[in-house]
Amino acid sequence: MRSRFKKFLNSLHRPVSNRKGIAMITAIAALTLMTYLAVEVMYDTQVEYIVHSQNINRMKAYYAARSGVDISLLRIKMYQTLVNKLGKNLPTNGMVDQIWQFPFMWPLELPAELNAVETDQIKNAVKESTMDSTFITKITDEGGRIDINDLNSPSKTLRDITRKQLLNIFQNRITGDEAFSRRHSGYRFEELINNIADWMSNKYSSANGGDKRGYYKELTGSDEFPPNRGFRTIHELRLVKGMTDEFFDILEPNITIYGLKGINPNTASKDVLKAIDPLITDEIVEEIRKRTAPGNESQPFKNADDFWSFLQSKGVNPQARAEIPIITSGLFSFRISSIGTFSNSKKEIEVVVMDIDQAATRLNEAVKSDAKKEQADTGADQNQQPAADQQKQAPSPGTSTGSNPLPKGPPRIVYWTEK
Repeated sequence: MRSRFKKFLNSLHRPVSNRKGIAMITAIAALTLMTYLAVEVMYDTQVEYIVHSQNINRMKAYYAARSGVDISLLRIKMYQTLVNKLGKNLPTNGMVDQIWQFPFMWPLELPAELNAVETDQIKNAVKESTMDSTFITKITDEGGRIDINDLNSPSKTLRDITRKQLLNIFQNRITGDEAFSRRHSGYRFEELINNIADWMSNKYSSANGGDKRGYYKELTGSDEFPPNRGFRTIHELRLVKGMTDEFFDILEPNITIYGLKGINPNTASKDVLKAIDPLITDEIVEEIRKRTAPGNESQPFKNADDFWSFLQSKGVNPQARAEIPIITSGLFSFRISSIGTFSNSKKEIEVVVMDIDQAATRLNEAVKSDAKKEQADTGADQNQQPAADQQKQAPSPGTSTGSNPLPKGPPRIVYWTEK
């Protein structure tokens, strides 16, 4: 009995044979945990690195686009200064317009005719530059488009001209596009244009009859639409009653809300040129394009008389000669498009600059012209014009006296959008 008890006591002090296995399991678990933590930290680091690298790439692309905008503003300012200084002595061969018309990109695209020395010099200059991103800019004349806000202009002449031009755009599409004609030959585009004017009019009655607020109230349940003001963006046009994507796509390339109360035939699009007069055909537009295209043989129209004379030489007796103001010089409304890229990131900035004072001057001219016509129609004595108006006559559209000082600083930006 005593011997059995001793054996039992000895068994309590005997070392456990599987302690080595427990240590191994503990070591493996610790190693697995450390490996997991290391992988997790490495993954988070890679994600953070990629995210911040993309942010840096986007930032570089953005500031590349900003650089393109700044250079474009400088080019426009140079053009405005030169036009203002030269005035009537401005060359009419279109070379001055190349200051803003010529596209610009960085780094510079090297012409094939450069010799090896000039090529190496330019490449070295690019390498020494701190600009490691690229951009390309384009400047277009905003005055070559139709200002839809003129549908609510104080000038009756501008209202009527704008209405006719918009209607001509749709009529020309019906004439030249068979598929479009089949779909919309019976559509009353006059009502659509009236709806556009209703958006801006401060009257509650619609030009088509009835209360213009009824359609919008059914959709929104409020009286906030139409807002009875001019369009602030072109895309607001999509909200107008009767406007479809197809109609909007036709209008968008040809309209603006930053016009200078006239049309520039040297930069206007095909549809805008044809909208000036129904008698202007595609062949005549092509002749205008050949004459005004940038190049050594470019002969832009000098003034309104030059443009109308050209049309008459092509067998066109313009019906709108006395109505549509033609502006061929002193352009001060431009659209800048700048695209910056770096690595796989791209940023686009679109800017519109405008001389608001000049737009106001031209609008004032149109209002005064309407008043004179009304006096002539009513038989009023035109000699009763105030002496101040007789002594201070504003220059006619399309001319530049060269005596009006330019505003200081960069051109005034009236629109800025980023994509």
